[in-house]
Amino acid sequence: MATGYEDIERLTTQKQNMLDQSLKQQNEIVNKQTQMNVDSLARQKEKIDKEVTQQNRALYQDYKKNVNPFGTQAENLASQGLGNSGYAETTMSRMYNTYQNNITATLNNARILKNDVDFQIQQARQSGDITLAQNALELYKQKMQLLSEEYDLRNNREQFLYQKAQDALAQANWQKEYDYKKSRDKIADEQWTKTFEYQQERDEISDKQWQKEYELSKKARASSSKSSGKKSSSSSTSSVNIDDGNSNSSVPTKKDGSKYTEKEVIANARILQGPGNPGVKDMISGKTFSNIADILAYYNL
Repeated sequence: MATGYEDIERLTTQKQNMLDQSLKQQNEIVNKQTQMNVDSLARQKEKIDKEVTQQNRALYQDYKKNVNPFGTQAENLASQGLGNSGYAETTMSRMYNTYQNNITATLNNARILKNDVDFQIQQARQSGDITLAQNALELYKQKMQLLSEEYDLRNNREQFLYQKAQDALAQANWQKEYDYKKSRDKIADEQWTKTFEYQQERDEISDKQWQKEYELSKKARASSSKSSGKKSSSSSTSSVNIDDGNSNSSVPTKKDGSKYTEKEVIANARILQGPGNPGVKDMISGKTFSNIADILAYYNL
């Protein structure tokens, strides 16, 4: 079953094989040693046990530092919103498995090396070649260093994978934010276009209605010009429709007392919007009339 550390394991195995080969070559040129080194080797076995204890303590301290709920690893997960996520649980589980595997490997390696030392001591007693056991102890130290390096490589791999996941998450969040803003801008543009088109449509309708009223007023004036002055005056009075209900016979004039021209009256006429025909408002007098023709008649134009 793939563990994701095959490349690291292959590297460690290659180094161990090189160490084994080096030991074999050294043993071929080692001279026989005397029995006085046997007691020293026995003390070295005790040192192995102490080193194993120290190594396991160091591995445990590294593991506790990585899984500390208030440590750097936990703070990084929490800052990214992954404190209680499946990814956080997977990371914690992977670190625990790595720690357990390193402990097991350390103990197994120590057991094997101590057995090798016992065997080498026995051979040294028999052949006087105690140097073989010393070489075995040196090999143990080097292999312990390899285990420490492998642990560091595995831990660095975990940090790399974690950072890679964080970068991918940040990129995904940025893309979501960008897409959302882009979508909102598109909606805003569409709403502005609809409002603009609607206003254009309303302006066009208003212009057409104003033109129609203007044409009607021209026809009305042309018709009224053929009638008598008295009839025209009576018609003008009856066509006025004032919102406030007050009758006012005085026609507004300019400040200098002159009369408003037809062009000025029409320019100040505003067609009211609403159901039916709400009329046309004269902005000069403030009154409302049925149409522009009535306004012109009010000004005797």
